[in-house]
Amino acid sequence: MLKISPALLALPLALALTACGSEPDPVANDADSFAARINQNGGATPAPQGTVAPKVAETLPGAAPGPFAAGTLTDPASANCGANMMGPFIGKPADDATRTEIVKALGRSDNLRFVAYGTPGYVNPDATNPRLSLMLDAQNVIVDARCG
Repeated sequence: MLKISPALLALPLALALTACGSEPDPVANDADSFAARINQNGGATPAPQGTVAPKVAETLPGAAPGPFAAGTLTDPASANCGANMMGPFIGKPADDATRTEIVKALGRSDNLRFVAYGTPGYVNPDATNPRLSLMLDAQNVIVDARCG
């Protein structure tokens, strides 16, 4: 059987009684005292530090302007499929005249597809793939060019 010392049993009671008689110093908890504790440099306002403006990377050669997205026309490696040349066609309807212009700009009609809005499946952008996929919206307007 485990035997517990009476002194060990009395320890929590002694700690509780010790805390009863102590009250916080009201002066030490006012706003001025708090400010003095956290502002140990004598109340002086810290000097502002200089900031450096972020640098935006230059557009890489062969990429269309705009935010980089791997495998799309803003990817310099998209030259493998010709997506980087499709910038002028973004926002145009994918009618017969535009499709003819795209074939002329590419210099080929193979490995070219127009992906209609709502087509099942996902076209995974892959800058190493020679196939050009032109993504269309519900109004048959070209919204993106992707390798893959």
